[in-house]
Amino acid sequence: MGVSADESSEQKLPELDTSGRVIVGWDPEDPQRWDSKVAWKTLIVSTYSLFLGFCVWFMVSAIAPKLNEIGFDLSSAQLYWLTAMPGLSGGLLRLVFMVLPPILGTRMLVGLSSLLYIIPMVGWFFAVQDTSTSFGSLMLLAVLCGIGGGTFSGYMPSTGYFFPKRLSGTALAIQSGVGNLGMSVIQIIGPWLMGFGLFGITFIAPMRGDEGALWVFNAAIFFVPWAIVAAILSFWLLKDVPVKANIRQQLDIFGNKNTWYMTLLYVMTFGIYSGLSAQFAL
Repeated sequence: MGVSADESSEQKLPELDTSGRVIVGWDPEDPQRWDSKVAWKTLIVSTYSLFLGFCVWFMVSAIAPKLNEIGFDLSSAQLYWLTAMPGLSGGLLRLVFMVLPPILGTRMLVGLSSLLYIIPMVGWFFAVQDTSTSFGSLMLLAVLCGIGGGTFSGYMPSTGYFFPKRLSGTALAIQSGVGNLGMSVIQIIGPWLMGFGLFGITFIAPMRGDEGALWVFNAAIFFVPWAIVAAILSFWLLKDVPVKANIRQQLDIFGNKNTWYMTLLYVMTFGIYSGLSAQFAL
């Protein structure tokens, strides 16, 4: 009896092996070639990192309202520009991060992104301590905060590689929902963190605000240790699936009219509410 083409193809697929950095024989639609523990572990670690990314993304919206109070001399227009730039740069960086999952792999993408979060946080930590810091420097740091929002378009498809279609909606909803909480968390705890010394760095003199001493730099430095933890967990626990695609192959989406319909819808929903929430404190 002859063997069908489908059966022959099935026989050639390697057995599932998750012991190495790159998973062999991975197929989420085949229960024999899918490991739920690997999938959910990937979701947890990447969601934790994405949560921190969204905290970084909206960090400026928590800091900007306090800048003039601690001695900066910025106009209303300049303050609004500072809080707007992370949204603008984050949107543009999503065009970059969206093509990176099959190129870098999940492990490298999440690990490097977690380390990139540290750059704007450390930058703002030092910048707010010197009221002579130029507006241009503050704008650059605001642009770099967009990294936190840009990684979203890389994390979501990367996570999608690990789940069968019947669970991908649930997994991506958890990741996007918990990740977006970072926007609220930084705006809620940011002002609170500014009210006291943190991590034993009380040796740095607090700034004087309208209502007393302020440690504005706390909002920037607080998440640095957690970002380091995210990077360590990523390089230690995450794995890559054998998905490869070059940039040109991925840009085919721009020829699909549905891409533009969904983009317009996204601008009118998430884009507007996130933009308004970033400006609200001003």
